[in-house]
Amino acid sequence: MSNVSLLKRWLSHVVELPVTTRSSDYNPELKVTYHRGRYKLITYGAIYSFEDLYSNFRISFERLHWDQNKIETCLVLGLGLGSIPDMLVTRFKKNLSFVAVDIDEVVIEMAMKYVLRPKKINIDVFTADAASFLEWHQGRYDMICADVFVGDRIPAELQTMDALISMKGMLKPNGLLLYNRLSRYQPDIDANLKFLDRIFLKIFPDGGYIDLDGNWMFVNRIAAFR
Repeated sequence: MSNVSLLKRWLSHVVELPVTTRSSDYNPELKVTYHRGRYKLITYGAIYSFEDLYSNFRISFERLHWDQNKIETCLVLGLGLGSIPDMLVTRFKKNLSFVAVDIDEVVIEMAMKYVLRPKKINIDVFTADAASFLEWHQGRYDMICADVFVGDRIPAELQTMDALISMKGMLKPNGLLLYNRLSRYQPDIDANLKFLDRIFLKIFPDGGYIDLDGNWMFVNRIAAFR
C-alpha cells in the first residue's frame, strides 16, 4: 500500500509535486514527481512512467482480449518506474510472474522505492542492456512489453530483424509482443511505416499496430486486440 498522506495525495491533483531529482551514467537528469495521486518519471523532457496513467500501455491492455489469451508470465524491456507491472497488477488485477530489464541502476532503485516495493509487486529485475539481454537470456514468456527509449528514440539495435527474432524466440506459443513506438511527428510516422513493412511484418506477418494518439503500439497478433 502507498504511504503517501491524504493531504499530499489531494495536493497532487492541484499541482505537480517534486519528489526527487537524480542523475546516472545513462541519464543526466531523472526527475520524479507526484501528480494526480501517482508517481511520474521524467527524463529528457519525456514522461517515462506514470503508474496506471501511462496511457499507451493502459489503452493497449484495455483493448486486449484477455479471455482469449492465457497470460501468466511477462517480460518488460525498459522498466521505468514500473508502470507496466504496476497497472497489470493494480488496475487489471492480473497476478503475473514478472521479469524486467533496465540498464540504469538508478531507475531500478527509484522503481523499487516509489512503486514496486510499496505495492508489494513481485518482480525479478536484471540490470542490463536490453539488446544484449535478448542475446543471452533463455526465458520464455506469454507476453513481452518493449518500452525502451533513450530520450525519444529507440536504440537502433532494438529495431533490427535480429532483435525481433530474439523477441519472437522468447515468446511461448500464442504469446504476445507489445512494442511501443512514438508517432508524434511525421518523421516518426514515416519511420514507423518503414519499420512495419521492412522488418516487423517480416517477422510477425499477423501483426499490426494500435494508433494511440502520439504512439503506435506494434503487436505481433493484431487479432488479439479490439
